[in-house]
This record gives sequence, C-alpha cells and structure tokens, in this order.
Amino acid sequence: MRNPLPRMNRRGRYVLILLVGLIALLTATGWMVGIWTDYLWYDEVKFTEVFSTTLRSRALLFVVFGGLMALWVGLNLWLAYRFRPSAAMLTSPDQQVLDRYRRALSPRLKLWTGLVAGVVGLFTGLAAQDQWQSWLLFTNSQTVGGEPDPQFKLDIGFYLFEYPFWTYILSVAFTATIIALIGALGAHYLYGAIRLSGRGERISTAARVHLSSLIALFVLLKAVAYWFDRFGLVITENSVTGLTGGGYAEMNALLFAKEILIFVAIIGAVAVVIFSNGFGKTMLWPACAIGLVVVSAIAIGGIYPAAVKSITVQPNVPGKEGKYVQWSIDATRAAYGMTDVNPIETTLTANGDAKTIDADEFTVPNIRLLDPSIVSDTFSQKQQARGFHGFSDKLDVDRYMVDGKLQDFVVGVRELNPEKYSATQSDWTVRHTQYTHGYGFVAAPANEICGDGEPYFVSGFLNVPAEGQDTTSCRSATDLIPTDRPQIYYGELMTDYAVVGQPEGSAPREYDHPAGSEDVLTTYEGSGGVSMSSMWNRMLYAWEFRETKFLLSDAFNDESKLLYNRNPRDRVEKVAPFLTVDGDPYPAVVDGKIVWILDGYTTASTYPYSDKVNLSDASTDTLTGSGTTQQAGRDVNYIRNSVKATVDAYDGTVNLYAYDEADPVLKAWNAAFGGIVKPKAEIPASLAAHFRYPEDLFKIQRDLLQRFHVKDSQTFIQGSDAWETPVDPAKPGEGKQPPYYVVANYPGQTGAQFQLTSTMTPATRANVTSALLSAYYDETGAPKLSLYQVGDNVSSSLQTHQNLTSLDTVVQDLRLFETEKTNVEYGNMLALPVGNGVLYVEPLYLRRQGTGAGTTLPQMRKVLVSYGPYNAYANTLPEALKSIVEQYTGQTPPTTDPGTEEPPPPTEPGATDPAVTAAVAKMNQAIEDLKAAQQSGDFEAYGKALAALDAAIKEYDAAVAAATKGG
Repeated sequence: MRNPLPRMNRRGRYVLILLVGLIALLTATGWMVGIWTDYLWYDEVKFTEVFSTTLRSRALLFVVFGGLMALWVGLNLWLAYRFRPSAAMLTSPDQQVLDRYRRALSPRLKLWTGLVAGVVGLFTGLAAQDQWQSWLLFTNSQTVGGEPDPQFKLDIGFYLFEYPFWTYILSVAFTATIIALIGALGAHYLYGAIRLSGRGERISTAARVHLSSLIALFVLLKAVAYWFDRFGLVITENSVTGLTGGGYAEMNALLFAKEILIFVAIIGAVAVVIFSNGFGKTMLWPACAIGLVVVSAIAIGGIYPAAVKSITVQPNVPGKEGKYVQWSIDATRAAYGMTDVNPIETTLTANGDAKTIDADEFTVPNIRLLDPSIVSDTFSQKQQARGFHGFSDKLDVDRYMVDGKLQDFVVGVRELNPEKYSATQSDWTVRHTQYTHGYGFVAAPANEICGDGEPYFVSGFLNVPAEGQDTTSCRSATDLIPTDRPQIYYGELMTDYAVVGQPEGSAPREYDHPAGSEDVLTTYEGSGGVSMSSMWNRMLYAWEFRETKFLLSDAFNDESKLLYNRNPRDRVEKVAPFLTVDGDPYPAVVDGKIVWILDGYTTASTYPYSDKVNLSDASTDTLTGSGTTQQAGRDVNYIRNSVKATVDAYDGTVNLYAYDEADPVLKAWNAAFGGIVKPKAEIPASLAAHFRYPEDLFKIQRDLLQRFHVKDSQTFIQGSDAWETPVDPAKPGEGKQPPYYVVANYPGQTGAQFQLTSTMTPATRANVTSALLSAYYDETGAPKLSLYQVGDNVSSSLQTHQNLTSLDTVVQDLRLFETEKTNVEYGNMLALPVGNGVLYVEPLYLRRQGTGAGTTLPQMRKVLVSYGPYNAYANTLPEALKSIVEQYTGQTPPTTDPGTEEPPPPTEPGATDPAVTAAVAKMNQAIEDLKAAQQSGDFEAYGKALAALDAAIKEYDAAVAAATKGG
C-alpha cells in the first residue's frame, strides 16, 4: 500500500530546513534587537523597572499558560493513544482506510504529539502574555473601602483588580477543555476507539471514560461560569434603561436563574460521568445532559428573565427600575469624581444689569481674544526662525504672574517640523545631525491685540531689541518669560530621531537659531539620549531603524547620543503604560526650564453600576485631531486624573507625580512597578502653579453630566431634565464646542481663577443655555468642578452666534469681506458670568485668501459681543463693551436683531425691472423664513434661510447692476 504522505528528497529537505531556519533566525534576531534597544531606552530615562516588570510578567504568563496548555493537550493525546483498542476494533472498512495514516504517524508519534501540543501552547502563551496588565493588578490588588457594591456587598476592589483575571482564567479553561476534547476525539477515532460502522461496540470503554470526563469537566466549568456571571451582572448593561448594572429583571430573575443553573450544571456533570460509565455505558447520556443544560439555560436564563421584563418591568419602569437607576447615578458620580457636583442656583438671567460690565474687575479685564487654534499660523510666520520651524496646529493657554497679576497667555514652542524640510534638507546627515532641535518658548497675552490684529509677543523672539530701540513691531522690549535652555529637543512635532554630541573642543554642527545674518550653531549637552559610542549599539540601531548610516556615517563619535521617542505624549505612555494620557500636552517655563506638562489618567471598565463611556466619543470635539490627539475608542466606567507628568524639553527627563494619592488603581500600579510615581509632596510649587484642570477629563465629565446632573432616579428615568453639549457655533455641523480656559470669576469664587469652562443646553431646546460648567484647582491644589444653573431664556452660544452674525452691519461686512476675497474665521465664543447676566464674546478673524492655511495671517479685526438682549459689533473689545452699556442705559438705541425691519424699497436705477422685483421678493421671503426659524429654534432651517437671504442679496445686486448697465 502506497504511503499517503509523499517523501521529499534529501536536497529538498535541506533547502526547506535552511529556509525555515533562516526565517526563524531573522524573527528571533528582530525580537531580541527590539528587546535590547527597548532596554537601552528605558535605561536612558531611568525607568528600567518598567521594562523588567513588564518583560517578567509577559514571560511568566507565556510560560505558565502556554506550558500548562501544551501539557494538557499532550496529556490528552497521549491518553488517547495509550488506551487505544486491540486489533479487534480495527476491522471495519473505515478503520482500514485510516490504517495507512496510523502507520505513517506511529514511527514519529512523540514528535507529532509534541508538535501539536507545542503549537497550541505557543498560541495560548502569546495570547496570555497580553494579559500582563490584568495580572499585575490581580497580584497587587487594593482594598478600595468606602461603600461596597450595592448588590453583593463586595469591596469595589474585587471588581477592579480580581474579577477580570478570574474571568480570563475561566475562558482559558474552557478553551483548553474544548481543544482537549477535539484532540482526544480525533485521536480516538484515528486509533479505532471510535467507529462509525461495523458490528459491536462503536466506542471503547477507555474512550468513553476519557471523552465523558472531558464533557463533564466542560459542564462543570459552566457551573463555575454561572457563579462568576452573577458578579458580572453589576457591570453589564441594563436592557431597559441602557445604564450599566443589572436592573429589576436581571437582579430578580436572571440572578435567580443563574443560581439555579449552577446546580443544573453540577447535576449534569455528575450525570455525564455516572450514566456514561456506570449504568447506560453510552454517549447518549452525555448528550442528554448537555441538552438539559442548554434547555435550562434557554428556559431559565433566557425566557424567564425576558418574561419578567416584558410583563413586570416595562409597564412600570419608574417603579421597578428606580432603585437600580439610583445605584447607577450614585456609582457613576463616584467613579468619575463627580460626587460633590451639584447644580448651583445663580442669579444669572437673560436681562442682566449691563452697568456691572464697567465695574467688573476680575472677568472683563481678562477676556481672552486670542484663539489658540487660529493664531498658530501667526506664531509660525511671525516667530519662526527658518521655514522648517513651526508650532502645533493648536497652541496652548497657560497663566503666569506678571507684575504681580495673574495673566493668561497663549503659548507655544518653536519646534522642528520635518514635514517642511526641502529636498536638500532631507539628506540623512542634515536631517538627523544638523537639524536636531527647535528654539524658544513663545508667549503672547491672551487678552491683548497689537497692530492689525496680531498677538503681542513677550517671549521667545530671536532678536531682542536693544534698549531704546523701537518696539512697535508687536513684541516687548525684554523677554518677560526668560528661559535658561531655549533649545527644544523634545516636542509634539518631533517625529525624527537625532544624533547629537561632539567631542570637547570640536566645532558645533547643530543649527540653533539665526542672529542677524549669521547662524548660531550649538552642541547638545543634556543627559538624555542613548550612547552611540560603541559599534555594538550602532549595529543594534542600524537593525532597529533599518538604516545603514549608523554603520557608515562619520557623524558618530565617542560622545554621540541618539535621541528618539521625542514626542512628550509617546514618551510618557512608554514609561507609564498603565496611564491614559490627555490628548493635549502643554509647555510651561518652570524655574527657567521649558517642560511639557501632561495629565495621566488611571481607568477601569469594571466599576459596579457606573455607566460606561467611550473615551473617543466623549472627548472628541471640533478641535480633536488638530493639535490634539484623539483618545482610543475604548469603553471605561472609572477615571481619575491621578498623575501629573513632565517631560523636559531639553534633555527628555520624565517625572511622574501622584496627584490623586487616594486612587486605588494608582496604588496598585505603583506597587507593581516599584514606586515609579513620586509622592505628591515632591511636586515643586513652581511646577504646581502651572497645573490646569485636564481637558479630556473635563469633556468626559461634561458628557456624563448631561444626564447625571440629575440625582433623583424618577426624574432621571423620565429624561425631562436632560442636557446637551452645544455644537461649536463657529463650525455648526462639525461637532461639539470645545471647552476653553479663561481667567475669570464665577459665582462663589474668590478673585480671578484660571479655569476650564463650557456651557450646557437643554436636550429639547438648543437655543437656550441651561448651565455653565467650570473646573479649576483651588489654592490647595484640590480640583473644583462646579455646575451653575442659569435662568430661563439665556441664549445659547449657537443662538447668540446666529443672532450676532445676522446683524445688519455684520451681514454687510461679511458681504464686503467676500468681495475682497477675505475669509472669515470665528474664534472661541466665550460665555462669561458678569454681574447677573452672561456675557458672550466672540472674536472675528480675517484671513486673505491664499493657496492654503498658513500662507496668510489671520488677523483679529472685529469683536462680537452679546449681553442679554443687547448686541454689539466693533473693531475692539472696549468699543463693543461700551456699546452694550450705552444700549442698556439708553444712550444709544439697541442694535436691531436680524430681520426685524423690512428692507426699504429699492431706489437704485432699474427698481421696476422684473429681475430686480423678483430678487426683492426672494429677499422678503428669506427674511420671513429667517424670522420663523429664529422663533422656533430650528437651526437647520435658520441656516437655510440665511443662505437663501445671502443668495437673494447677490441676485439683487446682479440684477441692479444689469439694469443700470442697460439703462
């Protein structure tokens, strides 16, 4: 009989062995190089504990889970072979066909068994090593204390640290049992213990015992799974309310069902063993037992809870779900740090006393006019050293004490932008050894406009005017925020690696900054960077970066260092892989050094009854992705701003400071990594002065407070007091309005506070504001999140924007700007509590149309202001505020709202021309539509009517011009 497995000749076998060996060698080499270069990087930043702990944990999980799986599979295959039947059961036709395969495998049976077990173990180990974070939390679990979970009265720490890893172990056990069952079934069939035809027993006693034991083990594991499923009910979705955590049907029907199913599964497992091998001695009984478990799961675990939900819960949702919704409200507010956030009643109304604007000494003088997402191009063009320098698409806002007064500034650092390199500048030597860093911390007061609407720069400029020199070029005579090391080797635009360092006495080669007509060169003197003095390290990185220049270039010397992973966010994420880092790092000058400050979050997704949010969805607004990084799209239901991190812009030093030392998740991680996060007491006061409430956390809390500002379960279920985050008035239809940092005084605050703030609107009335949300750190550094409710009929930011941009003078100017080929860009619309009203301020920027963003400068030329029923449009903020006050006091008539007056009949030539008449009719109809949309609050209709009015005006102008020409 011919062997079914064709044999390969000797040469073919040698070639195959050589190819397989080469692939394995290259793979292993790449893996080892990656590990070694990782170690060198962690050694550079002094976080080798992170490297070693992570590697040990991964290796341990790989070996333990992979090894146990391989042994388990191998054991079951060996048992199937060991208890194979005698030749008497191999006489059936199907077994005779299999005989050729048995004869082919038998000589190398141990090899094939080991190979199968090894492959299964390999994949199991690879999957298990990804669970290293769950393992570290499991082995360093903390007791949370306080209120336990409301259903089972267990400490919250069980769910945060232990439950996820127990469920993973259970899933591996199920997988192991199924694989063993499939492998044993195949082996028993191959060696004749199971027959599909022939006389006598179709299955041997040994095979029956073996397979029934595995089936019983599977059913027994189902009993264990049902036990753990009970605890999982507090973190699953309530099918009635959509909240996280089981409701009435889950806790009164499904929980009971799972407890019953535990006993059903245990009885089924026992029945499988007893009836398969004691009484019936047939595999029919295991099938019946499994069928019983399945039918019970469907009837008890599916139909019964569904019936309870349909018959008992849905007709009376408030009565049945009220208790569980209350649990979710309380848990959500606790898990997201909002326990103490309660709506604060204020006197803010739609008809405030505008005279208080002149008397305000904290908010009005600090109104921010510079929009950090717009003036980046101005910073780049006015403050770049060379064409390859640039600033982030969105600048940052921070505050400094200047002349004893708290002042907010729009700040940025002048970085290298590799995307702007020319062809010659992209040469490897130039790109990586000469253009190695940026230069300068650039700042401009947020409330000050200079010249033709540009920022007034107070730091970071390249050539400081001499004493007595003219300083009318929109910059201060001296650097008001000086730095000791203005070089920027680590920044948000730094995607390249850099090779730096020169022997002492050698001429510097790194481009630093221009000085007049000369270029100043420098040499890196920082402690950061991986040493490139040895050929061994150069070989490693030649492989890692796939770059032969590491071996061939003469740019390397005994003092050479390699700087890479230079983006501050990437750097912190690598040294603290357990943190979720805020998408908007910001630079600050601390004790003369430029450092990046980053907010690190600890998160979890297994907090009982806390509602889940998607990080990406909740933290995304119209600025996300433009100068800020979008969060990963994963669900969490617990978050704390537990860590403040810094990255030195010169030498890359990373520091992690505990900011919420009570956070149990941070405690667990810090214990796992040997205390890499420094105590809060070690935070320098000069650094803490620049901490700000983090944006992504604020946006997540804002998203949740749309519903969870309501603390009463009945009102929550009715949804009658739900809110929404307003859309961005400057970009309607593109997303949510970003929050904004301001220096202002909100109700109940003492003096001016640097705070992050946003507005909220009712879910059913997007044209009014329901609340102001504000967050800041008090004088002790404690976070303060406050929710201020406002009176009825205070216009929303979107409604206010539409009212202002529809003023007659504004519409006329917008038409003029369009004819002059000038684009209009609207800055932040700030909603600020002043007196007993809400003051809206929106700067208007003009940009000459060019070939693209950055080719022309945005200039702040107009300001739109609204306070209650009074609107103003002026060249400067003081003029606009003066107009508001004069309107309130009756000194000037109020600015008319759009469409409140009919346009006068046309007096131009051709007034009776049919085309002109038709255009006038269209204008009148568009105005009527505009009125109706404004009254109904239908913003989509409002936008269409406004577009129709604009088109009608253009048609009217064209008709008049044609009639005049014809006349």
